[in-house]
Amino acid sequence: MPVAIESQTTTALLESLFDLQNDSAWQQLDDRFRPVIVAFARRLGLGPADAADVAQETLSQFVRDYRNGKYDRERGRLRSWIIGIARHRIAELNRGRANRREHRGQSAIVSLPDDGELGDLWDAECRQAALCQAMRQLATARKVSPRTLEAFRMHVIEETPPEQVAQTLGTSVRAIYIAKHRCLARLREAMEQLRDVYELS
Repeated sequence: MPVAIESQTTTALLESLFDLQNDSAWQQLDDRFRPVIVAFARRLGLGPADAADVAQETLSQFVRDYRNGKYDRERGRLRSWIIGIARHRIAELNRGRANRREHRGQSAIVSLPDDGELGDLWDAECRQAALCQAMRQLATARKVSPRTLEAFRMHVIEETPPEQVAQTLGTSVRAIYIAKHRCLARLREAMEQLRDVYELS
Protein backbone atom coordinates (compact mmCIF):
# COMPACT_ATOMS: atom_id res chain seq x y z
CA MET A 1 0.00 0.00 0.00
CA PRO A 2 1.44 3.44 -0.90
CA VAL A 3 2.91 5.41 1.97
CA ALA A 4 1.93 9.04 2.49
CA ILE A 5 5.02 11.21 2.17
CA GLU A 6 5.28 13.71 4.99
CA SER A 7 5.71 17.25 3.72
CA GLN A 8 8.47 18.02 6.24
CA THR A 9 11.09 20.29 4.68
CA THR A 10 14.30 18.67 3.53
CA THR A 11 16.30 20.76 6.03
CA ALA A 12 14.20 19.60 9.00
CA LEU A 13 14.32 16.01 7.82
CA LEU A 14 18.10 16.06 7.43
CA GLU A 15 18.60 17.59 10.88
CA SER A 16 16.50 14.82 12.43
CA LEU A 17 18.80 12.18 10.89
CA PHE A 18 21.47 13.05 13.48
CA ASP A 19 19.26 11.49 16.16
CA LEU A 20 20.22 7.81 15.93
CA GLN A 21 17.06 6.86 17.85
CA ASN A 22 14.80 8.66 15.39
CA ASP A 23 13.68 5.77 13.21
CA SER A 24 10.89 7.87 11.72
CA ALA A 25 13.46 10.24 10.13
CA TRP A 26 15.09 7.34 8.30
CA GLN A 27 11.63 6.05 7.31
CA GLN A 28 10.62 9.44 5.93
CA LEU A 29 13.83 9.71 3.91
CA ASP A 30 13.33 6.17 2.65
CA ASP A 31 9.64 6.70 1.76
CA ARG A 32 10.49 9.91 -0.06
CA PHE A 33 13.50 8.87 -2.10
CA ARG A 34 13.58 5.07 -2.47
CA PRO A 35 10.90 5.01 -5.24
CA VAL A 36 12.68 7.86 -7.03
CA ILE A 37 16.08 6.12 -6.90
CA VAL A 38 14.59 2.81 -8.05
CA ALA A 39 12.85 4.50 -11.02
CA PHE A 40 16.01 6.51 -11.78
CA ALA A 41 18.13 3.33 -11.81
CA ARG A 42 15.57 1.54 -13.99
CA ARG A 43 15.73 4.42 -16.48
CA LEU A 44 19.48 3.85 -16.62
CA GLY A 45 19.03 0.22 -17.64
CA LEU A 46 19.01 -1.72 -14.36
CA GLY A 47 16.58 -4.54 -13.69
CA PRO A 48 14.19 -4.44 -10.70
CA ALA A 49 16.48 -6.34 -8.28
CA ASP A 50 19.60 -4.31 -9.13
CA ALA A 51 17.65 -1.04 -8.97
CA ALA A 52 16.32 -1.99 -5.51
CA ASP A 53 19.88 -2.79 -4.37
CA VAL A 54 21.16 0.53 -5.71
CA ALA A 55 18.40 2.38 -3.83
CA GLN A 56 19.21 0.61 -0.56
CA GLU A 57 22.95 1.19 -0.91
CA THR A 58 22.50 4.81 -1.99
CA LEU A 59 20.26 5.73 0.95
CA SER A 60 22.44 3.90 3.47
CA GLN A 61 25.58 5.57 2.11
CA PHE A 62 23.92 8.98 2.16
CA VAL A 63 22.85 8.64 5.80
CA ARG A 64 26.36 7.47 6.79
CA ASP A 65 27.97 10.36 4.92
CA TYR A 66 25.52 12.87 6.32
CA ARG A 67 26.01 11.75 9.91
CA ASN A 68 29.78 11.89 9.36
CA GLY A 69 29.53 15.50 8.20
CA LYS A 70 30.45 14.84 4.56
CA TYR A 71 27.37 16.49 3.08
CA ASP A 72 27.29 20.29 3.10
CA ARG A 73 24.09 21.93 1.80
CA GLU A 74 26.06 25.10 1.10
CA ARG A 75 28.05 23.21 -1.56
CA GLY A 76 25.10 21.73 -3.42
CA ARG A 77 21.58 20.43 -3.37
CA LEU A 78 20.59 17.11 -1.83
CA ARG A 79 19.66 15.79 -5.26
CA SER A 80 23.24 16.27 -6.52
CA TRP A 81 24.65 14.31 -3.59
CA ILE A 82 22.17 11.43 -3.95
CA ILE A 83 22.60 11.33 -7.75
CA GLY A 84 26.37 11.14 -7.24
CA ILE A 85 26.09 8.16 -4.90
CA ALA A 86 23.55 6.39 -7.13
CA ARG A 87 25.67 7.04 -10.21
CA HIS A 88 28.71 5.51 -8.51
CA ARG A 89 26.72 2.41 -7.50
CA ILE A 90 25.26 2.01 -11.01
CA ALA A 91 28.72 2.46 -12.58
CA GLU A 92 30.10 -0.27 -10.30
CA LEU A 93 27.35 -2.65 -11.41
CA ASN A 94 27.96 -1.77 -15.05
CA ARG A 95 31.71 -2.33 -14.67
CA GLY A 96 31.04 -5.78 -13.23
CA ARG A 97 28.78 -6.59 -16.16
CA ALA A 98 31.33 -5.21 -18.62
CA ASN A 99 34.07 -7.39 -17.16
CA ARG A 100 31.86 -10.45 -17.52
CA ARG A 101 31.09 -9.51 -21.13
CA GLU A 102 34.78 -8.97 -21.81
CA HIS A 103 35.51 -12.50 -20.64
CA ARG A 104 32.93 -13.72 -23.14
CA GLY A 105 34.53 -11.68 -25.93
CA GLN A 106 31.80 -9.03 -26.10
CA SER A 107 32.15 -5.26 -25.96
CA ALA A 108 32.87 -3.92 -22.47
CA ILE A 109 31.99 -0.30 -23.25
CA VAL A 110 29.39 1.01 -20.81
CA SER A 111 28.61 4.69 -20.34
CA LEU A 112 26.20 6.75 -18.30
CA PRO A 113 24.61 10.04 -19.38
CA ASP A 114 26.34 13.29 -18.45
CA ASP A 115 25.50 15.22 -15.27
CA GLY A 116 22.90 17.42 -16.98
CA GLU A 117 20.99 14.48 -18.38
CA LEU A 118 21.19 12.62 -15.07
CA GLY A 119 19.77 15.69 -13.33
CA ASP A 120 16.92 15.85 -15.84
CA LEU A 121 16.14 12.15 -15.32
CA TRP A 122 16.17 12.63 -11.55
CA ASP A 123 13.87 15.65 -11.72
CA ALA A 124 11.46 13.77 -14.00
CA GLU A 125 11.25 10.91 -11.49
CA CYS A 126 10.78 13.37 -8.61
CA ARG A 127 7.94 15.07 -10.48
CA GLN A 128 6.34 11.68 -11.10
CA ALA A 129 6.70 10.75 -7.41
CA ALA A 130 5.21 14.12 -6.39
CA LEU A 131 2.29 13.67 -8.79
CA CYS A 132 1.56 10.16 -7.46
CA GLN A 133 1.67 11.48 -3.91
CA ALA A 134 -0.59 14.41 -4.80
CA MET A 135 -3.06 11.99 -6.39
CA ARG A 136 -3.04 9.86 -3.22
CA GLN A 137 -3.70 12.97 -1.14
CA LEU A 138 -6.54 13.90 -3.48
CA ALA A 139 -8.03 10.40 -3.16
CA THR A 140 -8.05 10.63 0.65
CA ALA A 141 -9.22 14.25 0.90
CA ARG A 142 -12.50 14.52 2.79
CA LYS A 143 -13.63 17.43 0.63
CA VAL A 144 -13.47 15.37 -2.57
CA SER A 145 -16.23 12.79 -3.00
CA PRO A 146 -15.45 9.41 -4.60
CA ARG A 147 -17.81 10.34 -7.45
CA THR A 148 -15.96 13.60 -8.11
CA LEU A 149 -12.62 11.78 -8.03
CA GLU A 150 -13.89 9.12 -10.42
CA ALA A 151 -15.12 11.77 -12.85
CA PHE A 152 -11.71 13.46 -12.68
CA ARG A 153 -9.85 10.16 -13.15
CA MET A 154 -11.90 9.16 -16.16
CA HIS A 155 -11.89 12.55 -17.88
CA VAL A 156 -8.42 13.91 -17.06
CA ILE A 157 -6.24 10.86 -16.40
CA GLU A 158 -7.85 8.43 -18.86
CA GLU A 159 -8.81 11.22 -21.31
CA THR A 160 -12.38 9.95 -21.71
CA PRO A 161 -14.65 12.55 -23.39
CA PRO A 162 -16.82 14.39 -20.83
CA GLU A 163 -20.03 13.26 -22.52
CA GLN A 164 -19.02 9.62 -22.12
CA VAL A 165 -17.99 10.14 -18.48
CA ALA A 166 -21.31 11.85 -17.74
CA GLN A 167 -23.22 9.00 -19.31
CA THR A 168 -21.20 6.36 -17.44
CA LEU A 169 -21.63 8.11 -14.09
CA GLY A 170 -25.23 9.16 -14.69
CA THR A 171 -24.56 12.88 -14.33
CA SER A 172 -24.30 16.02 -16.47
CA VAL A 173 -21.37 17.19 -18.60
CA ARG A 174 -21.34 20.36 -16.47
CA ALA A 175 -20.79 18.22 -13.36
CA ILE A 176 -17.79 16.59 -15.06
CA TYR A 177 -16.21 19.98 -15.76
CA ILE A 178 -16.87 21.09 -12.17
CA ALA A 179 -15.22 17.89 -10.90
CA LYS A 180 -12.23 18.55 -13.15
CA HIS A 181 -11.90 22.13 -11.91
CA ARG A 182 -12.15 21.17 -8.21
CA CYS A 183 -9.70 18.29 -8.44
CA LEU A 184 -7.15 20.23 -10.50
CA ALA A 185 -7.19 23.07 -7.96
CA ARG A 186 -6.53 20.64 -5.09
CA LEU A 187 -3.92 18.79 -7.11
CA ARG A 188 -2.07 22.03 -7.81
CA GLU A 189 -2.09 22.90 -4.09
CA ALA A 190 -0.67 19.48 -3.19
CA MET A 191 1.98 19.70 -5.92
CA GLU A 192 3.02 23.14 -4.69
CA GLN A 193 3.71 21.73 -1.21
CA LEU A 194 5.54 18.73 -2.66
CA ARG A 195 7.84 20.92 -4.76
CA ASP A 196 9.80 21.79 -1.64
CA VAL A 197 9.75 18.18 -0.43
CA TYR A 198 11.40 16.99 -3.65
CA GLU A 199 13.41 20.20 -4.27
CA LEU A 200 11.72 20.80 -7.60
CA SER A 201 12.18 24.16 -9.30
